[in-house]
Amino acid sequence: MAHLYVVITGRPGVGKTTLFQRVVARLRSRGLRVEGFVCPEVRSGGRRVGFLIRSLDGSLEAWLARVEGCDGPPVGRYRVCREAERVAQEAVERALREADVIGIDEIGPMELKSPGIRAAILRALSSGKPGIFVAHRRLSDPEILPRLRQHGVWFTVTEENRDALVDQVYAAALEAATRQAS
Repeated sequence: MAHLYVVITGRPGVGKTTLFQRVVARLRSRGLRVEGFVCPEVRSGGRRVGFLIRSLDGSLEAWLARVEGCDGPPVGRYRVCREAERVAQEAVERALREADVIGIDEIGPMELKSPGIRAAILRALSSGKPGIFVAHRRLSDPEILPRLRQHGVWFTVTEENRDALVDQVYAAALEAATRQAS
């Protein structure tokens, strides 16, 4: 069965984001436009203090979650920031209008605790546009997980395979993008 999505998963710190970024760069070098968002961690004094949400082109950025300073729903020791919704919604809308491939790193508890980000992810998954997504290893959302399972090819990143997976994930993403374009 032909897949529409490439889904990257694995334990924290194993290299999912690095793999995602390498594949996105290769897709772009092929002339494909990839838009969406990433959620990098922010460290201060060697400690993680929160996460940003940033559009893939870098034009939009806000706090996704912080230890202090946000009043949204809690996720572990962090609280989700409401301002993150605007970045996710605008980045996904741009991807739907202009991109060949939607890229989202990551679909996880913080992103899904925000109604606006969750809605943006569902909009991306309902669009019929190909995507490359990083999914939290314990993703269990009853609307999102079945869509990713039905239409996605999954890659589990480990320390042993993370470098070798670049070619496989790229090939799968390129296949999804070019099938959609034809």
